[in-house]
Amino acid sequence: MQIRWVRILVGAVAAEAVAIFVLVVLVAILGPRDPNGAQAYAERLGRFVGPFAGAVFGVIGGYLVARGATGNRILQGALFGLFFAVIDVALLIAGQAPFAWLFVISNAGRIIGGTVGGAIAEREYDRP
Repeated sequence: MQIRWVRILVGAVAAEAVAIFVLVVLVAILGPRDPNGAQAYAERLGRFVGPFAGAVFGVIGGYLVARGATGNRILQGALFGLFFAVIDVALLIAGQAPFAWLFVISNAGRIIGGTVGGAIAEREYDRP
């Protein structure tokens, strides 16, 4: 079995970028036009969008990374989810965000989502 590191890393970066893009689009559509108000709105909305988008994009990304793997697709998906979470934690640290249990739950959702995506790919491969 060969671990597809490049695909895992590129997929994790892409998933994080898409999750951030979704938040930006929602703030642009639903948020206030005032830049300061939009910033505060993005921080509040991010507490809901972040965990949900992380889990959803974790499943999708884990599946996409694992579906073409030659072996142990669940591990491939789990590694994707782990790197997806590491990128998020790095962004939180860089932004000097205070600790919140929501971040732990959100990143656990990313890891679990990636693993589930890998399991879906494994199950799909096992079908006759």
